[in-house]
Amino acid sequence: MGVSLSQLEAHHLCGGDPFGVVDQLIDAKRDGIELEWDRACAIDLATMNTDDSLSLAIERAKSSIHDSFEMELSSSGKRSWILTITVSHKVNLHRYVGGADFPVLKERTIQRIEEFYESKKETIASIFPIQDLKSYILEKSTDVGTKLTITDIEIELQN
Repeated sequence: MGVSLSQLEAHHLCGGDPFGVVDQLIDAKRDGIELEWDRACAIDLATMNTDDSLSLAIERAKSSIHDSFEMELSSSGKRSWILTITVSHKVNLHRYVGGADFPVLKERTIQRIEEFYESKKETIASIFPIQDLKSYILEKSTDVGTKLTITDIEIELQN
């Protein structure tokens, strides 16, 4: 792992739990999660006195979480579309400290869907281009600035 005594001491003097960080780094490495000492210490310090923790962050980085929401797209004189969007995402430990959580990712996803619809509404008739929308959302780096990385997006038409 290559952690020096001075690094352990420095983290302790900052109020962190150096031995807890070492344990979490070992667990992360065992689970195939790439995490460096400095990043782990930053997460440990940033989550002190909160409901969050380094161990929770690592746990959330292991597997995707699936959050769903519905939205309606409509324009005067055009067919209304009701979509169910499921955003699958994992915690990105490199963007964890200071990164926004799912509400921001959801808001940005909605913005991307509205942008897409505005640019295509004149050409969308009876078939909604779900695959094109999915590609558009993923290409626009919707998750930048959040502590999450989008792993997949599923879009279903409700009407």
